[in-house]
Amino acid sequence: MSRAGSAERVLVGCLGAYAAIGGLGSCWLLAHRTVPDWILPVACLLGALLAATHRTGPAPDPAPARPFLVWLALATVVTLTAVLAYGSLATPSREWDGAVAWDLKTAVLRADPSLEQPFFREPAVYCHSRDYPLLQPLAIALVERAGLPGRLLFPLAHLLLVAAVLAAARRAGAGGNRALLFATACAVTPMLVNPTGGGFDSGYGDAVLAAVLAAAALGVAGRIPLLVALAVFVAALQKPEGLPYAALLVAACALAGDSKLLRPATGALCVAGALALSMQHDLLDLGRTSTWWRCAGASAGLGAAVLGLDAWLTRRRAALPTRLVVLLLALPLAVVCLAWLTGQHGSLGVHVADGARPLHRIGRLPAILLAIADWGWLQGRFGLTFVLPLVIAVAQRRQRAAGTAPALRNWLLLAVPLWCAAFLLSPIDDLEHHLRSTLPRLLLHWCGVAWCWSATQPLTRDGPQAT
Repeated sequence: MSRAGSAERVLVGCLGAYAAIGGLGSCWLLAHRTVPDWILPVACLLGALLAATHRTGPAPDPAPARPFLVWLALATVVTLTAVLAYGSLATPSREWDGAVAWDLKTAVLRADPSLEQPFFREPAVYCHSRDYPLLQPLAIALVERAGLPGRLLFPLAHLLLVAAVLAAARRAGAGGNRALLFATACAVTPMLVNPTGGGFDSGYGDAVLAAVLAAAALGVAGRIPLLVALAVFVAALQKPEGLPYAALLVAACALAGDSKLLRPATGALCVAGALALSMQHDLLDLGRTSTWWRCAGASAGLGAAVLGLDAWLTRRRAALPTRLVVLLLALPLAVVCLAWLTGQHGSLGVHVADGARPLHRIGRLPAILLAIADWGWLQGRFGLTFVLPLVIAVAQRRQRAAGTAPALRNWLLLAVPLWCAAFLLSPIDDLEHHLRSTLPRLLLHWCGVAWCWSATQPLTRDGPQAT
């Protein structure tokens, strides 16, 4: 088996195990019961079965990398991952969100993996970001209850992100040298290994979300429905931002007319969305009422509408402009449904509670776009991550080379208006502070996606370069 094939199987296995913890754990917590410790070995077994039965791309590699480059790339990635592992294990989280929103919940769930305790049920007990998803704290808590170092999840996420870029390049037919170059460049991106808030060893949920989105990008570029479904499911349960990111992926597949990927992405989003929103309401309402059936019914209805509309557009052989118009017409309805499902409170609800807020803040849009360009291109924290896609797009246009993975391209482009919406909809009035504290982490989420897209694009009419 090729190295890229091995990396792909590891990704499928790890995502499968993590998704099993999220799905099974959420069901136990929503049932107001204690999550049993045996969920961890069962999840690992399911992940191993998925990895063993997953069919990878063609092998052996058509153009293996030079041994010197293999060892250099391996030494670089292993060294960086070791540094991240040391940073993760040497101290608890060193930044505010990591300490109060993630580590504290991990400690509480490690002592008692249940919501039926004062930390989650008593309004007088301080609980920062009460409605944040509990997948990461629960997973770390279960690992630590088994006597293992749970914070190794963070360096593992770094490895998986790099593996996704490597596998995406090889799936696209790139030679070993080129694949290693892109994977190593992704690994050394300054923002990924920085010690501040949002970095991979900071304890935040952003690192794992970035790895999950990179796995989704590999699934889209390599047309792997299983990987797309797993990544969408985990993203929605990992962080509040994961739910709109997953919805964007569904929209990107719909714009590309890619029904093969749209169906698993939509199905996974419906299930994960019902679980995530039900958990959000349960945490905010202190377990007094259950909204599972409302969330499940609404998610199923939206999913059926998406698939039905795609089938209608496919029968009409609708081109991209037509699909884009339909998407823009459906956008207000989607926002209204999200506002109804999330309510006026919580991490998502406060953004969509006031529909007039973006209209009053439209004058901020130029400043937001300039900040995105500044942090993405000029600050240096992201290196070539967001510069290279622009350079490759211009080179393709000049060489008249056809790009690949249109759904992945659409997903990356749709992220820009979503970043803008995050600041136009936010209840925070201090725009400069909000941009400085939040924008770098939003960009970090998409590092793996950007590198996967760059690694899979041909630069000539003949297709990807062999070396």
